[in-house]
Amino acid sequence: MNRNSMRSLYKNGGEKRFAIAMVNNINEGKIKTDELSLKALWQAMDEPSLRQDHLLGNRIVGEADFSEAMASSAFPKITGALISKKVQEAYDLEYGVGDQLVTVVKSSVSDETIVGFGADNQMKEVFEGIDYEEGSITEKYHKIKNTKKGRIISLTEEMVRFDQTGQMLMRAQQIGESAKSDREKTIMNAVIELTESGVLAAWRPAGTATELYSSTSNDPYSSGTLDNLHGTALADETSLASCMALFGQFTDEQGLPIVITPKILLTSVALGSIANKICYSGQAVLTESPAGTKNIFTGTKALTSPFLDQKKAATAYFYGDFKKQFVYTEVWPLQVAQQGRDSEQAFNADIVARYKVSYYGGCGAVSNRYVIQGMPAS
Repeated sequence: MNRNSMRSLYKNGGEKRFAIAMVNNINEGKIKTDELSLKALWQAMDEPSLRQDHLLGNRIVGEADFSEAMASSAFPKITGALISKKVQEAYDLEYGVGDQLVTVVKSSVSDETIVGFGADNQMKEVFEGIDYEEGSITEKYHKIKNTKKGRIISLTEEMVRFDQTGQMLMRAQQIGESAKSDREKTIMNAVIELTESGVLAAWRPAGTATELYSSTSNDPYSSGTLDNLHGTALADETSLASCMALFGQFTDEQGLPIVITPKILLTSVALGSIANKICYSGQAVLTESPAGTKNIFTGTKALTSPFLDQKKAATAYFYGDFKKQFVYTEVWPLQVAQQGRDSEQAFNADIVARYKVSYYGGCGAVSNRYVIQGMPAS
């Protein structure tokens, strides 16, 4: 949007209508983030003051002295909408698979408690004339630690006067990308169990950090252990068939068999081509003849993440129903807040406005039964 069209809109509609129109057009994508110049916007609004109000002294004042201060309040709001849009665009475009692996749950505390119930709730035969037996219920829970992350973007007077729109938008883009990357790190920390101790541990049943993947993985709410650590290398369908054999032995808190339907195969980037052959090939290798024998694992989604290559092992893979095992607790999603020009920083460093980009959340496991880690011994 060029300066003349913005100036016409400003003159015809006034400050409030102009600000509303500009913010809505930015949010709706009618004005692209790279098509708007800060200097052109400022000039279209009759160059409102970018500094804190100057002392009026003992001179005679008029309406212009006050209308200028009024008009300047709309400028940082429009700029804030521009920055917010750019941050969100960069966040949405940044690569990552974490959101496909978790169930999002709203949270309101720093250390969230995910509550469930484990109990003597098996169905029992009821004889004629005898009351139904009431099951005993004992509370169980898992803890997930939320952390707040954020950065500040400052819009300076020089950025406006010297039209450094590109630099400001580049920083907004980098912060948006960083926010998505950090959320990905938070999720992958839980999924591939990068942290096993402390409040940021991947699995904290009853609030106690516990090893998630093990040949004797121990859920404190059950009497036995299970083997969710597979030591065979990922080669073909036979690897997933071995995982399914492990799933077939899993039971619930009462020792009853549970049905698990794995939906995702998560691998290192190094194993990506093998994963794609397993998940998207129609021909089975388990039974090669007759030709055309169906691959029973076709339809499983194959995902890769460099977090496995760099933080776990290039031979590592995970298979299961991730959304049943991992929860992302969200206090608030990515958001942009504005601090006006009347802050201390505005006076000390010619800051027109400051924008705070932040999000607050955490991730953790609420079970050890729905995902198996595969990694051959080195």
